[in-house]
Amino acid sequence: MKKLSVVAAVVLGCGLAAGATDIELYHSHDFTFQATAPGNPFDVNLAGEFSGPLGAHIRVPGFYDGGGRWIIRFSPNREGDWSLLTVSPMAALNGKTEAGIHCVPNRHNAIHGGLQVDPAHPYHFVYEDGTRYFLLGYEADWLWGADMQDPDRKLMRRLIDQMADRGFNHVIVNVYGHDTGWSKGRKHAWDWGPAPVYPWEGTNEQPDHSRLNPKFFQLYDRMMTELRSKGIVAHNMLKVYNKQVNWPEKYSRDEERYFRYVVARYQAYSNVVWDFSKEAHNERDVGLQRRLMELVRSTDNYRRLLTTHDDDVFYWTPEFNKLLDFRTDQQHSFWPEMIAFDRAIRRYPVLNSEFGYERGVDTYPSYKTLHDWQEQLRRAWLIYIAGGYGVYYYHNTAWDVVKPDPEPPGMQRFQLLKDTLAALPYWRMEPHNELAVGGSCLAEPGRVYACYVEGNQITLNLLAMDAPEKVQAEWVDTWTGKREPVKLNRAQVYRQLKKPESFGAAPAVLVVR
Repeated sequence: MKKLSVVAAVVLGCGLAAGATDIELYHSHDFTFQATAPGNPFDVNLAGEFSGPLGAHIRVPGFYDGGGRWIIRFSPNREGDWSLLTVSPMAALNGKTEAGIHCVPNRHNAIHGGLQVDPAHPYHFVYEDGTRYFLLGYEADWLWGADMQDPDRKLMRRLIDQMADRGFNHVIVNVYGHDTGWSKGRKHAWDWGPAPVYPWEGTNEQPDHSRLNPKFFQLYDRMMTELRSKGIVAHNMLKVYNKQVNWPEKYSRDEERYFRYVVARYQAYSNVVWDFSKEAHNERDVGLQRRLMELVRSTDNYRRLLTTHDDDVFYWTPEFNKLLDFRTDQQHSFWPEMIAFDRAIRRYPVLNSEFGYERGVDTYPSYKTLHDWQEQLRRAWLIYIAGGYGVYYYHNTAWDVVKPDPEPPGMQRFQLLKDTLAALPYWRMEPHNELAVGGSCLAEPGRVYACYVEGNQITLNLLAMDAPEKVQAEWVDTWTGKREPVKLNRAQVYRQLKKPESFGAAPAVLVVR
């Protein structure tokens, strides 16, 4: 397929150059315009009105990319012919048309459109094209900031490849963070804070919040494109309250400009979801939080999913909760209980983004809490068997320390978790601990059961099984992936099953179908 670029320099009154533009379904294309703004170019309004097959229509906001260049980034969600009409109060950008836009089939097996909440199974996600999505998250808040001055972004790409190879498909990442309190300044070669490029002109200490820095966002574009090519959703945290960022003044025009710019620039990426802020509980003004979330909603015409990180008050207040699409929780020790609590408030997915902190293979200054991989994995299994989703946290890649090699031991064990549960109809399975003694149970009663066992045995109620003579079962070692089949007495409906002695101290999962 030949993809033609429209770098149609709009020379003050001229329309777009003739010629066809092919765009794959769920991919994005930048329509570029050249003009000179009389004032602050970041305050110029520009939108593209796209009309497509069967009456499809979407209005996409444009953004300024520096050098007198404006971009309207478009991602078609329906195959067929589309047309563009630009709308702007600035005459040089208004009324430009392009009719030769063709949305062709998606040929990338890792791209499936935007992430959505499954309307039939609202505790779970599904892609826009209907493909199931078993969320396995990875916290890499500084992914955008690793080796920013390397044109090839080798370190950033290495971490992305590592995540994809291990089955991670959801990455927690900040739009910006300046530095961390536990590793101020650059302590060593793998410390990437403070970043050398900022989202605004000036510096973090003396920013010009009235003007964004396109060079920063061009680098961020590279990260978003790499993630999309690997089928990884970017869980973009628009703010962070504890990483020394000099943010625009609250309720200011500068604050609104920043939010509008980021959402305008990245909404066409099918792999984006929005998060108001990391550590959003630090924002005591819930009115401001609501205002900015509504701004995100009104700017994003692709209707990407929206959440906020760890703000209980916001989630548990009905008038605020309705703005959100799923719950993002963290840091407590009541993982199954909190998932049940949140799911009882509202039928939506629950994600715990920070439940453990795996220590680095190499020791560098980092967050003070450390866990062995065995404990972090244990917590993850408790979350997933309770019907929630989780995010892997590794000390040497979570924040401004970014050193993905050697690969941490927890990664392959999290991959095993995903491989085990994603092979089941997990979207139909619910927590049913009343069916098991000796471990927690996720089940579609009568069809399939997954029980997490930390002790030596479990007693399981299989009374609902439609055809007991066809029941199959196996134990899975959560540390090694070793599997052992279970011999069942077909006449029994209450079964007491012992974990294989060869598993040793490793917790196990019993899968029965």
